[in-house]
Amino acid sequence: MKHSRVPFDIEMDSLVLGYNAASPLNEPFSDVLQGAGIHLVIGRNGAGKSTLIRTLAGLQTPLKGSVMWEGRLLSKSTAQERGEGMAFMASTPPRTSGLRVAEVLDLMSPSNALRDQTLRQVGGESWLDRRLSSLSDGQAQRVMLARALLQQTPWMVLDEPTAFLDAPSRTALWETLLELSQTGVGMILASHDFRFLQGRDELASVHAMGLMGWQALNRSEPAADWELQC
Repeated sequence: MKHSRVPFDIEMDSLVLGYNAASPLNEPFSDVLQGAGIHLVIGRNGAGKSTLIRTLAGLQTPLKGSVMWEGRLLSKSTAQERGEGMAFMASTPPRTSGLRVAEVLDLMSPSNALRDQTLRQVGGESWLDRRLSSLSDGQAQRVMLARALLQQTPWMVLDEPTAFLDAPSRTALWETLLELSQTGVGMILASHDFRFLQGRDELASVHAMGLMGWQALNRSEPAADWELQC
């Protein structure tokens, strides 16, 4: 699936993240995320990676500062506008709904042909009639990735998508994400499991959230050097 819309600029202005104004997760920072490919965010537990992901997707309000999409304040956008601009994928798929894979995907696409093509794209074409709860963690994550792709948004945000997968499933999902990042979509991806991205052309940027605040890192450096900045 080729994305027809070029990823718009995401501007962060004096951004402070957190759930409690008395305990902010970071000092104010400003930056811009631009273009297709994978924009990796790394950092230790509690550094604010997941909070940043939710804030950039419009699912959480920053304590201070603002996020702008295409020069417009994200806080002023409607739920429909947010859904058209960015798809969100959590670290764990919802496994208790009892829905079949086809039903999960049909919620996002009126076209069976597009649904089937997208599921094929993530390697799950044989799962249509299975319940989501019957799939392995890795298979269920691929279904949720297909669901996010069916939104056909210029941006996707993924919060620790490989966190609960075994080694073969992690490798398979990373390979799928790298392939998808070449279709013109922009991905903002928070992860501890980032060594697979080392040296990849699909990696558009690397940023660390940690003791030194928000830092842009050299994407050409070894992953071991990135870890030193966390």
